[in-house]
Amino acid sequence: MSTRMTAGRRSWLCGLIGLTLLMSGCSSGASSNSGPGAGSGQAAGSGSGPAAGSGAAGATVPSVNIALGAHPNSLDITKHFDAVNMGTMSLFTEPLERIASDGSTTPNLATKVAEPNDTTIVYTLRDDATFSNGDPLTPADVVWTIQHVTDAKAGAQTSSLVKSVASVKQTGDNEVTVTLSHPDPTVRKNLSLVALVQNAKFAKAHASDLGTPAAVPVGTGPYQVTKFGTEAVTLTRNPHYWGDKPAPDAVTISYLATDNTAQLAMRSGDIQGALVNDATTLAQWKAIGGSTAYSSQALLSQFLSLDTTAAPFDDPHVRKAMAYAIDRKGLLQAAFGGNASLLPSLMPVGVIAPVAPSEDAANSFLDGLPAYEFDMDKAKAELAESSHADGFAVTIPYISEQPWSKLTVLNLQQNLKPLGITVTPKPLSSQEWVAAVFGHKTTSVWPMAFAAATPDPVGLGRVVTEAAMTAPGGYNFAKWAPADLQEPAETLTSSVDKAARWEAAQKILTAIATEVPYIPLFQPQYNLVLAKGFTFAETPGIMEVASGTWMNELRAG
Repeated sequence: MSTRMTAGRRSWLCGLIGLTLLMSGCSSGASSNSGPGAGSGQAAGSGSGPAAGSGAAGATVPSVNIALGAHPNSLDITKHFDAVNMGTMSLFTEPLERIASDGSTTPNLATKVAEPNDTTIVYTLRDDATFSNGDPLTPADVVWTIQHVTDAKAGAQTSSLVKSVASVKQTGDNEVTVTLSHPDPTVRKNLSLVALVQNAKFAKAHASDLGTPAAVPVGTGPYQVTKFGTEAVTLTRNPHYWGDKPAPDAVTISYLATDNTAQLAMRSGDIQGALVNDATTLAQWKAIGGSTAYSSQALLSQFLSLDTTAAPFDDPHVRKAMAYAIDRKGLLQAAFGGNASLLPSLMPVGVIAPVAPSEDAANSFLDGLPAYEFDMDKAKAELAESSHADGFAVTIPYISEQPWSKLTVLNLQQNLKPLGITVTPKPLSSQEWVAAVFGHKTTSVWPMAFAAATPDPVGLGRVVTEAAMTAPGGYNFAKWAPADLQEPAETLTSSVDKAARWEAAQKILTAIATEVPYIPLFQPQYNLVLAKGFTFAETPGIMEVASGTWMNELRAG
């Protein structure tokens, strides 16, 4: 998603979506009395707030004001692709299918989706959907939208997720067919994420300013934008909406600078909900009378990358010593208030489970991987077996805006000093970090974060191949490309055989855990808070916000 750094409540960077794009809205910390993980549908409240789902389904409310991230530079997804901004966009422009946090899809503007072969997707469209300007939805609108989000030459920020789309055509009165250049196991999910259908006639007439306040895209969603200002976006009901109506008659998405500002606004009744930017403030949010916090696991990995081609990290014993020397459990409390998870592998269970036989099977596999719990005796023993037993000096950068990054480096500095290893921390701004990542100018130890665009382990191919060491969209900063992992990496990116992809994912993750080119650290949470009188029937994760279903879960009462 967008690589533009925005100020305010949106996190500077929660991860590289699809390993190439920015994702927003994941908290860098959390309170100790947090809610459950993804998919639980539970909530953690202040003690006086209503239970989730207690509001009467279908009951309307005149308006709701949600503080959701920082001001977008565009309401056209190709110009500002980030998951939080999509929480606004998907309220007035809709996808063909809606994707959930478990990777499943449900029909939306497409009533049926067929895949007659590995390179063809056929969408059958609704015949009762109408744009907010009164125009009926047509195949031409869908064709234009898919061409728009795949247009790399025009600079579409969404294009890297749908590179396999070779053509899109109307093939029937209510039918659109997408042809792929090669089999792509993730393209259908990615299209469900990024192809937010716009009125093609309006978009073509406003080609130069589409997405600006003067030319907000026209969609078929439950709302239409009536104001796009610097402080908020205001949406009112689309009178032509074809589906079930969300509770609010009007929605305001506000942009507030800090969690403190947003908390004051909730206490005064100015806002009724907020995305939590820094979850170390979550306890303060819960102290607001009647508030309820909803937490889910982000599809995000935070880790360290070690350059395996340069001394001393070309020695696996040194890499393992580093892994043992990080007090991850202690850092979990210091950096996140305990409201995050330790990564058992480079990717969390929510990312790999869609290719596994079951989530239980995925968890069982992760539980069996080599683990590197904090143990300085083991760190000392590994270093003694290395070719650098007397120690060494290393400069390790950290991202100034990300507490987990700084605290991890300081923890290594303290713990490794008795072993003769001198760690010099080096602060980087988020802009400097991004420039180094996209320019492949990382150092021997590098703090890294990325998230899956959709729940799928396809991104593993971009951290273990030779091409990923230098190519755009590749993030093999460990410069680690074992010959026996190249075929599994190709399987993950190009096979549609679920069993083969699961086998490939296991092989790659096992090799990473054994050889330690990367040190998995943390999986943050995604936190939303609602004020007294409002609840979510089901806890929305980042996918539910991006796809627009989060507003359908809002209850008032």
